[in-house]
Amino acid sequence: MAALLALNNATVLAGGLPILDDVSIEVAEGEMIAIIGANGSGKTTLIKALLGLVSLDSGTVQVEGKQLSSMGAKHRASVMAWLPQEGSTTDALLVEDVVAASRYRFDEPRAVALEAAHIALAEAGAGDLARRYVTELSGGERQRVELATMVAQQARCWLLDEPANHLDPVWRARTLRFLDGKVSEGTTALVALHDVHLLGHVDASRTRVIGLREGKIVWQGQLDHDQFGQGLEQIHGVPFHRMESAGNEFWLPAMEEDLS
Repeated sequence: MAALLALNNATVLAGGLPILDDVSIEVAEGEMIAIIGANGSGKTTLIKALLGLVSLDSGTVQVEGKQLSSMGAKHRASVMAWLPQEGSTTDALLVEDVVAASRYRFDEPRAVALEAAHIALAEAGAGDLARRYVTELSGGERQRVELATMVAQQARCWLLDEPANHLDPVWRARTLRFLDGKVSEGTTALVALHDVHLLGHVDASRTRVIGLREGKIVWQGQLDHDQFGQGLEQIHGVPFHRMESAGNEFWLPAMEEDLS
């Protein structure tokens, strides 16, 4: 059975230098993948490559064994939903309209789309924002609205680039737990993070980690793998210490005095 999404020997160049360097990954239906690495390691480019938003200098992108380029817009929207680091909506639109618009692939009356938007907003913890204008929202509020658009779109796979961006500590934890819950319901998810301790809020047993460094995959394995700490050192170049709280694992980089 073909993978839901696949990158095959993908390379993306900028100024003649690789920002994604011969990367191959396969994403199975219902899988959670955390893409981790330092800023500039290639995480965003990897996600955009899977979405077809950057051109590959070599390699291919496939969806269910077929070339991504052969898919129409509505078909793509049924498979993939995207949450970028920064929202792109700059017009003074009502939140409910923005979320309803994410359902463009459905042939349905506006009233049905709005009802689905309100349900999605409530699920994402943003129900009170429905009648606000997007331009009036804080960064954290916008991020919650973006999550609601993914819920309303009803795509099979979510690709999220730093989904805890702009959020306070409570909403960071809630967002990762919300994402983990969607995966438990059958949604496929790829989430790019540079803050690795946020992985303490997801189910380690069903989370696969792909670690990037300078555009290459340098480590991959399950989050509950006993060598995950060594993997973090390969990815970031410094040791990490394991901590535990309320039954969850958290990984923190070594203090400067430990590196001397």
